[in-house]
Amino acid sequence: KSMKHKLIGTIFAVLFLLAFLPLPFTEGEQTMLFGWLPATLAYWWVLMVVNLVFVLWVCKSFVKHANEEEEKE
Repeated sequence: KSMKHKLIGTIFAVLFLLAFLPLPFTEGEQTMLFGWLPATLAYWWVLMVVNLVFVLWVCKSFVKHANEEEEKE
């Protein structure tokens, strides 16, 4: 249980820093992917999908833990 909370905290911190700190390719001149997609926009889309998966995983974890606690009672 404690290990999972540490893992969740670590993943949250990494995702927060990836969204918060500017990276070299997110500053300055925009590079284009496939000739039409700005690299910065693609980065944010990927980051948002990863955040969604993370949130869904955390929710599933908490529901599973709550169900296990309910079964013990």
